[in-house]
Amino acid sequence: MIVKIENKTKDFESYRAQRVKSLFNAEDGSQFTQDFNIEIDDMDWGIGLIVGASGSGKTSIGKQFFGEDKICNLYAGWEHDKPIVDCILPDGDFNTATGALAAVGLGDVPSWLRPFHALSNGQQFRAGLARLVTEAPDEVVVDEFTSVVDRQIAKIGALAFAKNWRRNKGKKVVLLSCHYDIIEWLQPDWVYDVNTKVLKKKLNSATDQRLKSTFGRSTELTGSILKSITI
Repeated sequence: MIVKIENKTKDFESYRAQRVKSLFNAEDGSQFTQDFNIEIDDMDWGIGLIVGASGSGKTSIGKQFFGEDKICNLYAGWEHDKPIVDCILPDGDFNTATGALAAVGLGDVPSWLRPFHALSNGQQFRAGLARLVTEAPDEVVVDEFTSVVDRQIAKIGALAFAKNWRRNKGKKVVLLSCHYDIIEWLQPDWVYDVNTKVLKKKLNSATDQRLKSTFGRSTELTGSILKSITI
């Protein structure tokens, strides 16, 4: 899959713009052009991860993957006058909705009875994951994945999301993130680093050392931490 990004803005000629160009030898900041080759066309995959620094082109790549209408915002579309338990799979099964909340680590039952805007950042992130895994679109891109949450919550949330998403056989999700620390917890089928333009694929062999070094998680997560219920 070849992705070509061409972003353009006006070439400003204000006093300060001219000073910046002169002082920092920056002739033109109005164009951003990059080519990326993400060779996954021959793969059978369900979870992909694109990582890179802010401004490196992740969002632009994501928009070209399945189309701009496939970009998902975990924090948008929540009704302000309803508790989150009413907003997740509203026309579906009650047990599926509550089970998804618990499965992604949001086991604080009273939080299910609050509207989305009344939740903490970590709770909002997990609620967004629960809604996504229950809706389970065939193709979806999630921008800023784990960007606004504590890193421990990000890692556990990535692990819980991957575990639940893989139950949606045949569905594909591409996650965009500036954080590399979630890779070993997410265990994606492939990772593309925008900064280095390197694609790494998860291999099938459990004994392959490249698999262990690329996707291996040094910390084992055990127990019922992801499905504990607090009432």
